[in-house]
Amino acid sequence: MINGHGDDTYLYKDIRINFSSNIYNQFDHEGLFCHLADQLDKVVSYPEPTPLSLETELAMMLSLRPEQVCVTNGATEAIYLIAQTFRRNKSAILTPTFAEYADACRMHEHQLCNIFTIDEIPERAETLWLCCPNNPTGTVIPKEELIKAIETHPAVTFIIDASYAPFTQQPLITPAEAVSMPNVIMLHSMTKEFAIPGLRLGYITACEDLLHSIRLQRMPWSVNQVAIDAGHYLLMHQDEYQFDVKALMDEREHTASALQALGVIEVWPSDTHILLCKLRMGRASALKDYLAREEGILIRDASNFAGLDDTFFRIAVQSREENEQLIKGIINWIAL
Repeated sequence: MINGHGDDTYLYKDIRINFSSNIYNQFDHEGLFCHLADQLDKVVSYPEPTPLSLETELAMMLSLRPEQVCVTNGATEAIYLIAQTFRRNKSAILTPTFAEYADACRMHEHQLCNIFTIDEIPERAETLWLCCPNNPTGTVIPKEELIKAIETHPAVTFIIDASYAPFTQQPLITPAEAVSMPNVIMLHSMTKEFAIPGLRLGYITACEDLLHSIRLQRMPWSVNQVAIDAGHYLLMHQDEYQFDVKALMDEREHTASALQALGVIEVWPSDTHILLCKLRMGRASALKDYLAREEGILIRDASNFAGLDDTFFRIAVQSREENEQLIKGIINWIAL
């Protein structure tokens, strides 16, 4: 795993506002905390070897069969399981994107190449990794364009990381559509949807044949009891974890305009709450360090994404007040 993933709050003291991980930080988790406190006596016993109860509940919610859902220890475990399943494949990665795809592929001896548009799929590719909506750009591949690519390349297995699906108004391939396609594996992140990164909870949806092969690689008890209990609670209380996507997108536009108006930052277009930014002066690492140590604000230095340089940083838009504090902090850094 590369150093410098988002949410490295453990490196700093007194972080007040966290823009560095692509999490919506406005949820009230008090109900979840109370529920988990009541379940703590379960930690003295083993959990289910495979989290079938949670897979069954997710399948019911998604109108799928349990055999089409595989719960994992965060979407990251799903990435490594899939890379292991397709060991030594010829893999293409739609770049720039989350570095863990390449890390997992290298661990399992894939032959790698980077592509920059969905139209560039190499003839020799056996698997294609992409994030839609994408991290770190926040962009969405148009649904019809992605479906056309899937249908045009039936010999390529498309691994679609849909972790940020809740954060866009753009049409996306649904889990039900994904399982109907024999060459599509879709990743989902309860970590992102419910803002619980410390619990590590994700799942895969795919047709039964593909998921059977992936399940053969999964270690028993990879999902712990606390995470399973949290998953059940969150699915039963989804109404408490709803947010106004349009309002968040409006706030993204407001924040993007404010950053652009500073005159020293270029802001990439985005279809989500994620904003990829490029400094016209200075290095992202210096800005990050200043904001963290002097302002109590954490951003993501995006220079370690393949294809980006040391001037790039990324934020996940939060509340108006928090976003304005970020703008003020950047103004203070510029004035140094």
